[in-house]
Amino acid sequence: MKYAFDTNIYQIWRNINDPSIQKVSKHNTIQTIKQCFLDVENGVPLIIPRIILTEHLVWVAKIEGVDAALDVLDMIIVSPWQVIYEHEEIHKEAIAIGSRYGGLGAADLLLAAIAKRENATIVTMDLDFRRLKSEIDVILLESIVDLI
Repeated sequence: MKYAFDTNIYQIWRNINDPSIQKVSKHNTIQTIKQCFLDVENGVPLIIPRIILTEHLVWVAKIEGVDAALDVLDMIIVSPWQVIYEHEEIHKEAIAIGSRYGGLGAADLLLAAIAKRENATIVTMDLDFRRLKSEIDVILLESIVDLI
């Protein structure tokens, strides 16, 4: 098994100790995210499409500042997590997926293409990914937005 996390999963993990997240810490979404990161700590490979990494780093920069985002980048670079850079074949796969399933944005299509190519499980709260379940393994988590 390999994981490919959508941006929203990193955002929750980054804020796992926030009081609003702690308030719903028993929720299945939070428990599953914790388990996924524990799996990664225990050796399950994590692939990160460059576009998802960029989305996450921009989010960190907006919330915590550019220096914090650069620290996260430095941590990821030395981690065993595999950053995958998009190239022509991945774009071709993203185009093919996009032609079959409407409604997905560019970052989601690239995440899907890389997950398919790497035989990875996408973990997300984005309902648009439910359409891909026939060809890509997807763990679709319930949003916690209404609970916090």
